[in-house]
Amino acid sequence: MDLYSQAIRENPDFIKIREQIDNAAQTADGSKARASVIFIPVVVHVVYRTADENISNAQIQSQIDVLNEDFGRSNADASQTPTEFLSVATDTEIRFCLAQRTPSGQPSDGITRTQTTAMSFGLGGAVKNEATGGKSPWPSNQYLNIWVCNLTSPLIGFATLPGSAAPGQDGVVIIYKHFGRTGNVQAPYNKGRTATHEVGHWLNLLHIWGDDESSSDNCAGTDQVGDTPNQAAPYFGCPSGPVSSCGSSDMYMNFMDYTDDQCMNVFTRDQKIRMQSTLNGFRSSLQSSQGCMAVPVANDCDTLNNITGGDGLVYYRCEEYFGGETGYLTGTNSRGDLAFAEKFNTSVEKAIYGVGFDFSFAFESAQGASIKVLVWDASGDQGSPGAILNQTTFPISTIINNVENFTFTNVEFNLPALVTGDYYLGFETNILTGDSIAVYTNQFDEININSGWIRLSDGSWLPCESPDAFDGALSLAIRAIQCSTVGITPLKEVNTATLIYPNPSSSGNFSVQLPENFGKSQWQVFSMEGKAVASGNFSSSQYQSLNIDSADGIYYLRIIPEAKDSQVIPIIISGN
Repeated sequence: MDLYSQAIRENPDFIKIREQIDNAAQTADGSKARASVIFIPVVVHVVYRTADENISNAQIQSQIDVLNEDFGRSNADASQTPTEFLSVATDTEIRFCLAQRTPSGQPSDGITRTQTTAMSFGLGGAVKNEATGGKSPWPSNQYLNIWVCNLTSPLIGFATLPGSAAPGQDGVVIIYKHFGRTGNVQAPYNKGRTATHEVGHWLNLLHIWGDDESSSDNCAGTDQVGDTPNQAAPYFGCPSGPVSSCGSSDMYMNFMDYTDDQCMNVFTRDQKIRMQSTLNGFRSSLQSSQGCMAVPVANDCDTLNNITGGDGLVYYRCEEYFGGETGYLTGTNSRGDLAFAEKFNTSVEKAIYGVGFDFSFAFESAQGASIKVLVWDASGDQGSPGAILNQTTFPISTIINNVENFTFTNVEFNLPALVTGDYYLGFETNILTGDSIAVYTNQFDEININSGWIRLSDGSWLPCESPDAFDGALSLAIRAIQCSTVGITPLKEVNTATLIYPNPSSSGNFSVQLPENFGKSQWQVFSMEGKAVASGNFSSSQYQSLNIDSADGIYYLRIIPEAKDSQVIPIIISGN
């Protein structure tokens, strides 16, 4: 509140902004409070002078774990909430992650480290600016900026209320020795609750006693939250048993009081509504932030051409091997070739989101023509392409443009195909229309494994190593797209009638409550890199159990019903 008073003295316009934010919070419809999780990307700026101040990654991660537990009411000491307050204790449906990408889209661990000559930092913006020995923030409309540093006594942390700071000043500051619950932390603020308290302020929560301790009537102030009892002043230490000051029991164990970390354990339903009003209003841009989404990198995806060996790429006319025939690898020709496929293999289950091609030629006989892009399993005759696992159509006009500009053609599916073992990726054309497509292959005179297959006019598949095909083992310029923006665009499709609890889960066991009459559905779980880690089927029951045997982290549960749109819901496994 001292920081807020300082801010409005310097910029009185903040008063009007704060009034608008608080009015929106007061009129928020509690019946429409979210039942789906909002994720907030966090960047932690460590500003240090000594080795002790340069806290470890493990200490930082422990603080993120505490935030997720406290805001999700999965904290171990939630059981210590007094019985009289259990009816209003709640999961806020707000979660946090260390940012997985920088503002420019580069991979990140969500931590910056800046060495400083400053002995300590006081209340204000010095730690938030390189010119004064600090670190400038990442965009506050996309990230929660938390600075960890040495603060001038008696400060242990402070935060900006929404609408009370310029973008370059917005965020939370915590002293290094009271940040997280492991490493270089000191009692009595050694369980990460200083950050829980300050992030509450950043989401528009006020002190539970209403900041009226210096007024003539200590019970006149309010925190503008209906289900937190009025109290006269903050509590310190760790009170024992019920205490009261304004005619009712005081909720000194609320995260927005001043008690020791071991005594804090609860947010309330109306505090949740107030924070969600902020995330739906002043801080709504955080909901579209991609900060929690990992950047796909080459080690996570097969983004290389499947060409093996060789100095270059060529494509072949059928007539080069069969006298008098004309046409290209597939399309209008006397052989009646129907399709081409490239063989792949994976020893672990992978999710194929699409296919990339290096086409060398394309022709459409009529405007609007298309090819069909497919994924097959290897259940065909002698391991040839068999059952279709996924397919989509793609316009030839786009391929023609890509060929002319010497660029790849990437085709994504609406839903991924899960594959294990041998599988095939490729395309087919409609030879009756006169459309023709060619894809690059390896050099003919190179020694390569057989990986290219051709589908003949009778529907049978023939490997390119067969003398009846090209008398050589060819591989095709086709690749699997195994990474995608899973959890980014699809998150907008979340059906809030689906509930997942507990979330986070310490064991990987989740209970899923589907909407009524949802019917049978498939489910898939993906890591943040887009890798499939589990899949299965839900029955038609509204209540389902889910067990995910995976490492701690953020995952995405995709639910695919038989006759409805799919949903993607973030879930957290946090076993600590």
